[in-house]
Amino acid sequence: MSQFLELPLELLPVILDSVVKPQHISTLCLVNKSFKDFATPLLYRRVFIFAWHKEAKSKVAFLFRTLSGCPQLARHVQKLEIRDFPKALSAAGHLDLLQLCIKGIRNCVNLRSCTWTRDGSLHSAVLKSLRDCPQLQELEINGNSNQYDPILLTQFLNLSKISLIMPSARVLDIFPSWISIAGATLRSLTIICKESTLVTDAFLEYLAPSLEGLEYLYIIGCPKVTHHGIGAVASANKNGLIGTSLEGLSQAFDVSVLKDRCFRTNAFRRLRAITLAIHDQTPLVDWARNVDELLSSAPLELFSVYSTATSVRIPIPDDFWKSMVSKHNLRLKRFSIHRMQISFDALQVICSQCTLLEQLFVVVEQRELDVTARLFALAKNLRTLHVNFPLVTNESALSPSILVQSAFSIVSICSPTLTCIGCNTRVWQVKRTVHQDESGEKYTVPTLAPQESPDIHERFLVVR
Repeated sequence: MSQFLELPLELLPVILDSVVKPQHISTLCLVNKSFKDFATPLLYRRVFIFAWHKEAKSKVAFLFRTLSGCPQLARHVQKLEIRDFPKALSAAGHLDLLQLCIKGIRNCVNLRSCTWTRDGSLHSAVLKSLRDCPQLQELEINGNSNQYDPILLTQFLNLSKISLIMPSARVLDIFPSWISIAGATLRSLTIICKESTLVTDAFLEYLAPSLEGLEYLYIIGCPKVTHHGIGAVASANKNGLIGTSLEGLSQAFDVSVLKDRCFRTNAFRRLRAITLAIHDQTPLVDWARNVDELLSSAPLELFSVYSTATSVRIPIPDDFWKSMVSKHNLRLKRFSIHRMQISFDALQVICSQCTLLEQLFVVVEQRELDVTARLFALAKNLRTLHVNFPLVTNESALSPSILVQSAFSIVSICSPTLTCIGCNTRVWQVKRTVHQDESGEKYTVPTLAPQESPDIHERFLVVR
């Protein structure tokens, strides 16, 4: 105990920062006064409520009662994520909760990022409180404006990140004005729709002059957007995009035309990350050739692709993967391939030649797991691996026990750098315990444990 008490206090923040579960940080606050002083800011640095949390809607009231009644705690909040919200309340109950939200947000004087995505829960009074937060730089909101006046959005200044989910026509009407105001500081823009016909090429072309400094562009679920709209934004950019996602766009999207336009302006000269969705009717050979050429000069690190079809479709030709690896193998850190299978040859090239590969998401046949596991083992720096098995008629073949066995069989031969493994909808943290044999030689044995990270796992973010 005396040695523990002699631990230099300046080491505590470094140690505590590696703790990710709020429950564990809360326990650390009870150790002694020094631990409480260092752990409390970590506990409140990011507060979040997800829809799958137990009694999530009740926790909203508890959270904002704390933030409104304890300014000394609220000042630690830098990131606020409200992804669920009670709506089945009486008029009086709703007003009381709204007042707690307003006061709680105003006490968050160091708030830098806010996410408020529950459909129909965002109120004008909440937006006004967020608008007055002096440090706010990131705003992610639901675009259903039934409860708020969209003109309030134009009063948010100095935002570096804007994310809109399912924006209404009223919100999109004021969006160009908002972007013209925020454009000087805006670095990331996300528009996520379901099948919106309101976001069009003309809409993006109108925004393009105000997006000169944009670094990240994510356009998802907008079937009226083609290469013309994306090309306009990319070409108007002064410094070049760093990351982009083009998902659920028009079936008329022509990668070849986008490639030619981006080549003329060198628009992808800084591009490090891209996510692409392929329509079921897309001619894969032409698509593969044009995407390969489009990304040929990009310093690519993260590549994600998936099919919009509900079942696994014909794979992308091997030549595409081999060409991608030959051009980008010294930088690539992640490959994500969903709803599409790749051959053993392509997987071997990816795992053996991408020396920095840390994350891999692929579809494999369960009956071929022994072969693919040996290929995964070629990736010597792999940290996260997620495999999806195609749907099978025999449900018992994908039972929880089978998934655990499959994951463990992979972990047992993969690089010891692997810390996260997933099969279908199950995700585990890989832990290793140290043992000693009869001769005194130490060795480690991998085990699977529940995920500690409270974040949504990548597996559920890749496919929209």
